[in-house]
Amino acid sequence: MGKYKMPTVQQFLQKKTIYGPKKDPVWVYLEKEMQENIAKKPYNVKVGNWLKFLRDLRYYFYCEGKRKERRLIREAGPAWYCELSSEQREVLSHLKANIHQDLLEDLPIRIRKSLSDLGLTLKIPKPLLMQAMNDCVNDPGVFIWNLYSAYYKKPPSELRPKYDINAMILMSCLVFIDLEECIERLEKLTYMKKSPPQVPPPKKNKYYQPNIRYGEYQQQMYVPLYSTHSSGKKKPPKIEPLGYKFRLRSEDSYERLCKDHTFLDKRKERNKKEKASERICHYKFWEPPSTLRNTDPKMVAYVNKLKMLKNKAKQKFKTPYKNVQYQVGGVSFTGGRPNYLLTNVALLPTGYIPINGGYIAKGKEYITLLQGYWKFPRSVRKKCDEQCDCVTKWEETVMDYLKETKCKCGHLYDLYHEGKAKEKYFYPATRHGKFWVDKAKIFQMYPLEDFIRDTVREALMSREPTPEPSMPTISASVMKEKDLLAALLADLSDTPLLIPHLPQANLLNNLQEWVRYRVKGKILPKKHKQLILQSQRRWLDLKHMDFRARAYRIPFTLKQLEHFNWSHRHLVQTLFEILLNDFVTRNRMDQLQQTRLWWSTMKYDPYPSKAFLDIYFTYMPGRMKDTFLINPYSSELTPKHGGKTCPL
Repeated sequence: MGKYKMPTVQQFLQKKTIYGPKKDPVWVYLEKEMQENIAKKPYNVKVGNWLKFLRDLRYYFYCEGKRKERRLIREAGPAWYCELSSEQREVLSHLKANIHQDLLEDLPIRIRKSLSDLGLTLKIPKPLLMQAMNDCVNDPGVFIWNLYSAYYKKPPSELRPKYDINAMILMSCLVFIDLEECIERLEKLTYMKKSPPQVPPPKKNKYYQPNIRYGEYQQQMYVPLYSTHSSGKKKPPKIEPLGYKFRLRSEDSYERLCKDHTFLDKRKERNKKEKASERICHYKFWEPPSTLRNTDPKMVAYVNKLKMLKNKAKQKFKTPYKNVQYQVGGVSFTGGRPNYLLTNVALLPTGYIPINGGYIAKGKEYITLLQGYWKFPRSVRKKCDEQCDCVTKWEETVMDYLKETKCKCGHLYDLYHEGKAKEKYFYPATRHGKFWVDKAKIFQMYPLEDFIRDTVREALMSREPTPEPSMPTISASVMKEKDLLAALLADLSDTPLLIPHLPQANLLNNLQEWVRYRVKGKILPKKHKQLILQSQRRWLDLKHMDFRARAYRIPFTLKQLEHFNWSHRHLVQTLFEILLNDFVTRNRMDQLQQTRLWWSTMKYDPYPSKAFLDIYFTYMPGRMKDTFLINPYSSELTPKHGGKTCPL
């Protein structure tokens, strides 16, 4: 009997199955049997229709389940986002100090521990990790950005078709590093100074106390109406006005802003300034004076000379004119103070030419007399060409008046005439006669009547009404939260924040909830009741979804089991490790997906407290250390310790 050749590991992995071959449901093989035995027994139409209905019903439930799953995934937020527990957020807060310490020691021990605590299972080489830490200037946001870009060969700003569990955790860390600062910036962006409230005038109370003039019972008495119970109608809370105009952009514009990485330089510069302000040197390095350091008299004289040279010469006299220029030839020390030596004084040319008035002798000195200045260059008034018709225009005084009374927008000041009159009211002076006014037309000088007549005639002649230019206005209360958030994040894209540069960041539920509260105010009780019903419906949809991972079995045949011996132990061990790792990874991914979908049902409830996060993530783990997995290949049928997570 020859030696039997066992298949390789890869051949076994290609044949892996879950619980054996798949069986058809009852209604499928019943219909097959009825159709095969149609010769022996007639086909029962009623039963056949019923079996077809069951088949269609199962397909309908399958499609409904898929539709509900897609809806839940869409409502959970971006494809890369998952909520982080309070332990993971605590790790993020210590990331900056760990980066600084690891760079000093040149060993990424603390960072590896932090990444493991965050839930990452990546095997990152040391050079890549050190490079990301060196380039980040002790900024955890830039560090995670660089680490993601280097490992996945794509920056986080580019949307990928599919994200694994490590990519989701890294992308979500970028959100929670900047979340508080992002909300502060959004508050500043939408902040508006409150105007002082208008005090309403006090109401005059009707006199209701009787006057005794006509007797207590004959006087008319006014009694104010009052009630002990409220009307029951609560006024909706006033929403603070927005000091912001929403500007909508195209999708290409949003994508361009998202992929612009200039914000990384701003973030690094900001961190350098913070680093400089944090690391202030408190030691005072005092240098003793040279007289204490050295008793040599020559050395003391030399040091005093150096001190004298350090003194700056002060300008003693100020020039009376701005156009005077001095040439300094040197500096002389008199009385321990430096003074300038002037070698030349020059008068610079100005815009005026002096008029020489001769000389006057004063002793042996001659003084030039100036009688005044000629303005140069002269302001020449530009004259019109020969073909210019400015003479036919209205008089200058009338034109000046029209310019002064011109409206702010700069049009229609002359009722469409724009300075040119259809009729001639003024005739300029010529060589044949002097200037004269046509008194027959002078009463038509104000053309409002003609303007109204022409406008009415044009309106009757035109088919369409006169178009009115109107500015498009956007009502923020009508827009969706994701559109509002996208418009706000687009304006924050030139800041050092990371969140505006993440793809589909406008779908983040926590920021959407902030925008909804800021723009639309508190949720009314009626709306809140509807949202609770919606959340309960999502809970029911999620309860019927199966998030369990099934372990594959190794499909050994009887012939393979007969020829099994001790030499195949390495093969079985390798197969076992590969299948167990595959099972663990799929289980974790399903649990994380379950955590994401359950979290989306909480978005309208107050959930920022640490206690709620701790309770939630006890039952919904997103990290490896929170997950307790039962070995599916164990020989024990009933494990001693049950799973830590809630089965739901």
